[in-house]
Amino acid sequence: PFVLGAVAVIWIGTTFLGNPVAFTVTLLIAAVYGLGFVELLRYRRDTAKLNLRLQQLPHPNDDRETLTRWLSELPNTLRHAVQRRVDGHPAALPGPVLTPYLTGLLVMLGLLGTFVGMIVTLQGAATALDGSSELTAIRSALAAPIAGLSLAFGTSIAGVAASAMLGLSAALCRRDRMAVSRKLDDRVDLELHAFSLDHQRQSAYTALQDQSRIFPELVGALQLSLIHISEPTRRTPIS
Repeated sequence: PFVLGAVAVIWIGTTFLGNPVAFTVTLLIAAVYGLGFVELLRYRRDTAKLNLRLQQLPHPNDDRETLTRWLSELPNTLRHAVQRRVDGHPAALPGPVLTPYLTGLLVMLGLLGTFVGMIVTLQGAATALDGSSELTAIRSALAAPIAGLSLAFGTSIAGVAASAMLGLSAALCRRDRMAVSRKLDDRVDLELHAFSLDHQRQSAYTALQDQSRIFPELVGALQLSLIHISEPTRRTPIS
């Protein structure tokens, strides 16, 4: 989708090489489109790193430091959310920040070029009609307004096409992130469950229950040992 949008923007830009205003607007659309692509590329790279790290999970019998080292190898944008999920707290993985705004900005830039083109068209038409009453002169003078119309519709095509393809690319990247998020939930419920705070609290509670059950038996065993030790002392005659 990104390549299709880039082709549309480049095609519109090549048609405006002789028109500095339209070419400038098209370059601005291309710059915003490239900025969104850079963010989505980084977003997708982080998703791929998380997917790779989910295939190299720490062993459930390892200590907490092993989990800390495993988390330190994750991307910075995902580390906190993944740690909260491992601890048993609901946390959504972050999504693209600028791309939702840039998709709307691309449409606005296309409309900006449309408004500029309409202004050029109206000014040229007014000049052509006021300047001469001859039909041939009016036809020749209307060449500039027609160029203004091409500016109006061309920048709109570039802005709408770039916005649509950037939005589609963002949707595909979010779909990949959701798939990895579901995979993370499965790993948290299985392999990483031993590192969750709920599991550690349950283990501590179970250990306390075992100690409270063993303690009376230990006290009884000590009392029996004291009785057995004191019985020979009582049977020994006093000299």
